[in-house]
Amino acid sequence: MLQKHAIKKLLIVDDDVILQNFLLRSLASTGYMADCLTDGGLLPSILQTKRIDLIILDVELPNRDGYYWLKWLQHYHPQIPVIMASVRGNEHERLAGLEIGARDYLLKPFQFKELLIRIENILGSSLQSKNDSRFVPMGCWQFDTHTGTLMQEERKVKLTAVEASILKLLYINEGSAVSRDEIMEQTRGSNYNPLDRSIDIHINKLRKKIEADPSAPVCIYTVRGKGYRLQLSNLSEELIANS
Repeated sequence: MLQKHAIKKLLIVDDDVILQNFLLRSLASTGYMADCLTDGGLLPSILQTKRIDLIILDVELPNRDGYYWLKWLQHYHPQIPVIMASVRGNEHERLAGLEIGARDYLLKPFQFKELLIRIENILGSSLQSKNDSRFVPMGCWQFDTHTGTLMQEERKVKLTAVEASILKLLYINEGSAVSRDEIMEQTRGSNYNPLDRSIDIHINKLRKKIEADPSAPVCIYTVRGKGYRLQLSNLSEELIANS
């Protein structure tokens, strides 16, 4: 029999409404509080206003898939453990989720008792997430996501909170363009204002810190009509201008 626990708050991110309702009822009957989302795009807003102890994250979601949002969570909320759930049962899919940072990977369809045991095992552990993403390798540099500092031996480049948040998002999407609206939405959450164009100012300030020539950027490109793209391979020791 599963041992009793303090009330924990769970978040289910799955576009299967029938499964959502089943899990809400079942979790409530075992003493958990739970909320549901049908799209990972709502994560930035809800995590800004609510404390969540564990997330059950489906792989197949509308718009961006669960792997993207797992990466996002690892950079912005690494303290929240994630259980991935998917009908994709092959080893490659499972290992991909675990390598990104999922604490567990559950194959659909699953028995509720199995999910409950996995939740209990994770929340009952005193260990932090085994994939603490505080230090992120960026070329020959290490990015300390807690302090917003790029480090290479004795050299350090300090970023503001906004600059660090933008760099993390560009890193998650490395090689792909991220629109200004996506940057605002995923870094500001419910504080996102579609009319706010200050993102360009922050990008320019970030470029001055990591580009050898901010007027001709080779790390953070402007993609006309689409937004900004990070080319991580161009972030080398020589390109840090303001260390």
